[in-house]
Amino acid sequence: MNNQNDKIGPSFCKNRVILGERLPLDTPFSVNISISERCNFKCNYCFRSTEPSELWAYTRSGHIMSIDTFELVAKQLAEFPSQIKRIALSGHGEPLCNPLLPLMVKRLKELGLTATIDIHTNVSLLTPELSRALSESRIDRIIVSLQGLNAQAYKKICGATIDFDKFYKNLKILYEQKTEKTTVHIKIVDTALSSAGEEYEFYKLFSPVADHVFVEKVVPLWKALKFEQTDNNNKYGLSFGYINYCPLVFYTLMITPGGGIYPCLELPPPFSLGNVNETTLLEAWRSPARVLFLKQQLQNRRREHPVCGECFIPQNTIMAREDIIDPYRDVILERMK
Repeated sequence: MNNQNDKIGPSFCKNRVILGERLPLDTPFSVNISISERCNFKCNYCFRSTEPSELWAYTRSGHIMSIDTFELVAKQLAEFPSQIKRIALSGHGEPLCNPLLPLMVKRLKELGLTATIDIHTNVSLLTPELSRALSESRIDRIIVSLQGLNAQAYKKICGATIDFDKFYKNLKILYEQKTEKTTVHIKIVDTALSSAGEEYEFYKLFSPVADHVFVEKVVPLWKALKFEQTDNNNKYGLSFGYINYCPLVFYTLMITPGGGIYPCLELPPPFSLGNVNETTLLEAWRSPARVLFLKQQLQNRRREHPVCGECFIPQNTIMAREDIIDPYRDVILERMK
């Protein structure tokens, strides 16, 4: 039981810098390369449970990233002056829908572009062969999102029919085949558990096949989905009060399967920074449009922006107090002159 408790904790990295002391950055800390905007689930707390609309933005296409686009993205990432802390081969889709995933991880490792490579996956498409390929790719983190503890729960929450015993077996194979440098984080949302007994069962069942396990709270994230928040706790169960200035746009870049470049992961995105076929990632990062956008954030004008003004992400995904830049607003603005 003690070993199980030692594994309980959220999936994000806790070794964090004080962001406000570093901004502005010459290189993004985090880059999301969305290799798939296709998903085989329609979870009832996700925007995909609604009818496709303009709020889905670029995810409506259901595209997966080609190797040519990926190689172009990788080439452009190498132009940044510093190493990227984290590259996620995930966006708003299921990365395992892209059969090139292990090859892409290997390529990033060869190029030495980042300290950490991870994916966020529902693992329903996992096979023993794919587990072996992921292990051989030397991926750093695999974050698994569960939707229930049995086949009936999966059908109810995400409309998917799965063989739960086979699903669990494949997850166990993944954990057994991974290298020591790869960590597996398994999480589930609180609404997928019907009782405290099921929460205990989740920890008991999945602690043996994971390095970390955690129950996240369902909170508002998507404009396409109406959801009432009953308290101030974010999805990690933490409360930092009201956040005036969004930190994510200061350290993140998002790249879609078609090469679109965006300043954050919000849907719909606040605006486009271009496309890798016409604009390099370094040019997008340094662009006047992005710099102006960041200054507007610090001038407390986020609420004036049609997308940022209704965004839930700053409140509900802040991972640590070190990420909050509110106390550093004036000094960051001074550095950006």
